[in-house]
Amino acid sequence: MAPKKNKNKAKTGDTVWSRLTNKQKHLAALLFLLAAPLFLYHATILGGYQYMGNDDIQWRAAAESLKEYEEEFNEVAHWVSNMFSGMPATTISHTPQVVNLDTAIKALGFIYPAAEIWILLAGAYVMLILLGMSPFSALFGSLIIGFTTYIPIIIGAGHNAKFLAYIYIPWIYTGYLLVRDKPRLNRIGIFVFTLAVTLHLRAYHPQVTYFFLLPLLTLFITDLIRALKSGKGKQFGIQTAALTAGALIAGLIVAQMYWSTLEYSSFSMRGGSELSGADGLAREYAFAWSQGWSELLTLLIPGAFGGSELYWGPKSFTSGPHYAGALAFLFFVIGAVKSKHSLKWVFIGPGIAATLFSLGEHFGLLNNLMFDYFPLFNKFRVPEMWLMIAVFCFAVPAAMGFDWIIEQVKNESKKSESLKPVYYAIGIAAIAGLFVFQFMDFEKPGERLQIAQQIASQNNVDPDDPRVSQSVNRILESQLKPERRELARADTLRFFLLIGIGTGLIVAMLFRKIPVFAGASLLIIILLYDLTQVDKRYLSENSLVDSSFEREDILERRERDLDDYIQKNITDQEGWPYRVLPILDNAFNNAVPSYFYPSAGGYSGAKLSHYQDVIDEAFFSGSAGLNNGVLSMLNIRYLTLQQPIPLPGYETVFEAENGTVIENQRVLPKAFFVDSVAVHENQAEVLESLKTDFDPSETAFIAGELSSQVLSDTTASVEITEYNANQIRAEITRSEPGFLVLGEIWYPPGWKATLNGEEIPVVRTNYILRGFEIPSGSHVLEMRLEPVWYSAGRWMSIVGSLMLAGLGVFAVVGFVRKE
Repeated sequence: MAPKKNKNKAKTGDTVWSRLTNKQKHLAALLFLLAAPLFLYHATILGGYQYMGNDDIQWRAAAESLKEYEEEFNEVAHWVSNMFSGMPATTISHTPQVVNLDTAIKALGFIYPAAEIWILLAGAYVMLILLGMSPFSALFGSLIIGFTTYIPIIIGAGHNAKFLAYIYIPWIYTGYLLVRDKPRLNRIGIFVFTLAVTLHLRAYHPQVTYFFLLPLLTLFITDLIRALKSGKGKQFGIQTAALTAGALIAGLIVAQMYWSTLEYSSFSMRGGSELSGADGLAREYAFAWSQGWSELLTLLIPGAFGGSELYWGPKSFTSGPHYAGALAFLFFVIGAVKSKHSLKWVFIGPGIAATLFSLGEHFGLLNNLMFDYFPLFNKFRVPEMWLMIAVFCFAVPAAMGFDWIIEQVKNESKKSESLKPVYYAIGIAAIAGLFVFQFMDFEKPGERLQIAQQIASQNNVDPDDPRVSQSVNRILESQLKPERRELARADTLRFFLLIGIGTGLIVAMLFRKIPVFAGASLLIIILLYDLTQVDKRYLSENSLVDSSFEREDILERRERDLDDYIQKNITDQEGWPYRVLPILDNAFNNAVPSYFYPSAGGYSGAKLSHYQDVIDEAFFSGSAGLNNGVLSMLNIRYLTLQQPIPLPGYETVFEAENGTVIENQRVLPKAFFVDSVAVHENQAEVLESLKTDFDPSETAFIAGELSSQVLSDTTASVEITEYNANQIRAEITRSEPGFLVLGEIWYPPGWKATLNGEEIPVVRTNYILRGFEIPSGSHVLEMRLEPVWYSAGRWMSIVGSLMLAGLGVFAVVGFVRKE
């Protein structure tokens, strides 16, 4: 007689899944993760396309002068001459790095972001396995980490450094956990940790690094306290020493990059303005793009605040929400309430803190305190970005919740007890839905006034006119609000549906209606479907281009007739170029014009702070509304405008349908002598002098004393004989001692000036320019840019890379011997 089958065993699905070995289960899970990106990134993986977002284009335009120099001189350029009138090259592009895994990946020809997504998903899976998750639970958490909506948003926008820094975070955890928990694999763990930290830092996004220190340090401090309490302090100290050594090796490898950043930081906007005396960003600028309290709802309901095109939240605009998934929320609540995992709060705590930090100005009680007193907090902007860390942290307890449910099913636990956290989640979901349907007004702050002003301006009436108010109400109630309301409510119903399906599958597994394998698989597939469908809304199709396209192809297509005119007329007969103020193209937030000619504007979140001061205070000051003195001293010869404007001292030289070029008739040459120097007590007074109607060819302004008298000399001459990114050379003749102004931005680190071979000081002049005291006679003035971090940092990088390679060999040999 044949034995009876175990019906309960069949219903749990163990007859299928349990037949696989652990290695086979992990292999199956990783193969699923390998295929998962096809649902979202198929156009780049199989379709012959690539993502080329706005930031990609902006970066390539900004880097044009660097590319040109390197092609001509076959050496690295240290100065960007085509943007913001000149700035250190490290703000745009770091020097070529020693070959590592990231450069090898590029050499293999993977189309971005295929390989990077796989690295992220695989790292998240291994991290969660090491945290004690089952393969199903690790899959579930990995999908949240890899497909949260913020990831396709930054990929589509071209925020490549941010994404690349993010993908190695799970691998940093992996290395740490291997060292902590797997003595047999501690060498492998040290190598993985060191490599992951290296690749993360080489991606170069200090803000991502700073933000993720919160959960990483929380884990470390927790482990330290537990080790001391359990009497394992010595063992933990040895592990910490090994990890510290790995971090130091990573630091050596990236020394060149971060040394240059450290040198530049005190001169950049991130270092603060000398006018305000602050040592960081201006508070208003730093807290721009703060997440609203009620806007946190978009973590659960992506369209609650309009997504992107219909956005009506407190930020100026947004590319999309930080959606984490409806099922992610359901299992997060289960994990937070029921999981007994020892590290649950090590992730929930930093996740909550990151969420509160994302509120920025909307939670001033906390964030103003952090901004004022916590180290480096005031160096970074866009508080909303903290949600990137929050979602990562919340994905771990969500995986713990998934694990807890599976264990309840397998252990045949009491059903009513197992469903309690599900009821909590349903209750929270119901409150969220009630808020959307009953309490949201779908009107952007300040929107009513803005529309009223537009209507009043168009109709030449007062904004307080009752007819304007009626028109505003009609526009809001019949055009804007209905679309926003429809999207929010549709996504809310979608949220309820997914929560309902997830609850149904949990109940079905608990009551043995479906096997665990089937239920868990369906939950994972539904999560992936949910996330990818929302992701598709915000993964910009506009940034998809043929994989054969280069960034230069996109930029060349944007060239206009006026760009061609400027290029043909921008160069002086001595060989150096004048500059352009591209007002037509949003001058100080657009690098594209910099691709075609040197610009006084550009695109950067880390401009030189003293240059930003002049932009804010002096560029558009004076009686004419446009400061000709500042423009002339900066060698700005052309301005681009939508249409001609009659300005004294300017002449229209080119007109076309797409814009107008006017010429500054009083523009000064690259180097010029002044008749006198006005000495002020400080730089603030110098800047005040620039705000008046001054003539830069007559008087220069400095803060400090001169060593000799400045006399007028009508016979003086200066000729620029060499001008490039790393060197400027001028031949000078004077019959009297005088003061020479160079139309180049003052930046002391690395720049050395010599007169006839002897080093002389560079005097900060007119707040942002370089000045020199020149004695009578014939002279050769030379300026060379030779950053101390360049050669020393490169040798450090080479040494660190060799140490990393040696560590890898040491780890592999040790592992093989143990096996």
